Amino acid sequence: MAEAVGIGAIKYADLSQNRTTDYVFSFDKMLELVRETADPKFGDYTATLAMPLAKRLGAKPRDLAERLIVRLNADTCFTRLFDHVTGPVGPGFINVRVRDDALACGVAAACGDPRLGVLPVAQSETIVLDYSSPNVAKPMHVGHIRSTVIGDALARILRFRGHRVITDNHLGDWGTQFGMILWGWKHCRDEAAYTADPTAELSRLYRLVRKVADAKPEELAADPEAAALAEAHPEAGREVLLETAKLHEGDAENRRLWDEFMPACRREIERIYGRLDVTFDHTLGESFFQPLLAGVVTDLTAAGLARESRGAIGVFLDGQETPLLIRKADGAFLYATTDLATLAWRAEHWQPDRILYVVDHRQSQHFQQVFTTARSWGCRAAERLAAMQLVHVAFGTVLGEDGKPFKTRAGAAVGLEALLDEGVERALAIVGEGEHARQGMDEAQRQEVAEAVGIGAIKYADLSQNRTTDYVFSFDKMLEL
Repeated sequence: MAEAVGIGAIKYADLSQNRTTDYVFSFDKMLELVRETADPKFGDYTATLAMPLAKRLGAKPRDLAERLIVRLNADTCFTRLFDHVTGPVGPGFINVRVRDDALACGVAAACGDPRLGVLPVAQSETIVLDYSSPNVAKPMHVGHIRSTVIGDALARILRFRGHRVITDNHLGDWGTQFGMILWGWKHCRDEAAYTADPTAELSRLYRLVRKVADAKPEELAADPEAAALAEAHPEAGREVLLETAKLHEGDAENRRLWDEFMPACRREIERIYGRLDVTFDHTLGESFFQPLLAGVVTDLTAAGLARESRGAIGVFLDGQETPLLIRKADGAFLYATTDLATLAWRAEHWQPDRILYVVDHRQSQHFQQVFTTARSWGCRAAERLAAMQLVHVAFGTVLGEDGKPFKTRAGAAVGLEALLDEGVERALAIVGEGEHARQGMDEAQRQEVAEAVGIGAIKYADLSQNRTTDYVFSFDKMLEL
């Protein structure tokens, strides 16, 4: 394909010049003459050279296109790669279709090439990729699959092209979810369960305390334990925030518990990443940047970019009705504060040319505000921030077959591990029947194949969708692949 397009474009470029004069050859200008057709029924590629060339020569574009087509069809090098060209389209477009045998030869040649015909980039860049980024104090759910597999695919592709890629899993390890676990630990922990499986008990505490703190009647009615706790602790929501604040302020007991809980939480997440075959260069969570947050607020306020409003501090941007809040009235910092601190730290320490944030489309306004604020900041990395490209790689939501966000029958978000397990279970059923069963695999081999097929199908099903739109997840359609 590359040979066909490249040689065809060179032919077009040469034929477009005045025969009796010298001309300067330019690959960039050459390739501007050829592009993919908007509609495949008209061919694979279209050349637009007849219109600008006709203007230079004082000729009619269609007449000139017809003359060019005659010469192209008589050229054996051209016809070796392209089908016979029939005639100009519209004002003088020349549409061509790559021959099937030429395409087959190109594919065969690419299959024998370790790089599959993809050349490294001429100029390598340093690119930071921020993706996945779950909250560690609660189980990963199906919503994390998109960011994780899209980010991992981008990292692999960009590295293959020759870029220096730095991947960072910016874990949520310092927020209110930890306040919920701390409160739950102090009021309703099960010591035996924690000893047997720390992660499972911490997850139970998070789910239980979230219901108590939210105090939604329908949730409490369905959970007697949560209802009893809510009745005994009517101020649980406020108390959870206090536990979070104590952690942030360096309370010795809360920090000790945080240090104890984190390894178990991290191990659970790493186990799931292992099943997905996803790795990261760095895992710098929110806690890593906590010491920098007060400085962000001080700097932005001193620069006149942030100001107080109703006790909170926010950045008020032109054309934005909603400010970018960086400190709440109670003194707590927000996601925006952490994102700004993280961005400045990356700019100073990693000095990237680009930072890509693989986060769902609902955060588009947030990132627009963060990027605008960062460029106006004037921090130590201001020069690098001004030069580098900041990109929000937005993606749509995973929907159930009812067209609503993918949830369990009970209405809860589908756990990511439950999703992987079901994919493997369905793949195992396929591997254990028909021709697959007759191949003589033992149970361990069937399980290994099912793990690869089931999880691979889930990843492919996600990557095969339009990245920017929502899509309906279906196990049946996924495993048909």
